[in-house]
Amino acid sequence: MESVSFVWSFFKMIAALAIVIAMMIGTAYVLKKYFYRSPETISGNPMIDILSTRYLGPKSSLLLVDILGQVMLLGVSTNQISALGTITDPEALENLKNIHLHPKSLPVSESFLRYKSLLRNLGQVMKDK
Repeated sequence: MESVSFVWSFFKMIAALAIVIAMMIGTAYVLKKYFYRSPETISGNPMIDILSTRYLGPKSSLLLVDILGQVMLLGVSTNQISALGTITDPEALENLKNIHLHPKSLPVSESFLRYKSLLRNLGQVMKDK
């Protein structure tokens, strides 16, 4: 009879621990979701917007950034961030806004199309048997 009491006590302890952990996770979620807001999220108008990123190698990349309406090209490496230039041409800025608002769909790779046709042919062969 003692062993049944021990198993029941162990189960109650695990259930209570699970409830406490769930309450802690829920509280952290609510605090993060509703009480922590940066000034840019409150206004709904971000002051800094990353338009594009191009990775050049391990831990180095180029960023195209819109900072308060000025578009800058930044070089980012492990040790520093360098301003490489700004885009001031009105026509280039207009093209950039159009691309940013209406991104092109990604092209389907050749290998995907090849595998798709192979699977279709395999399905046709299996159907013919």
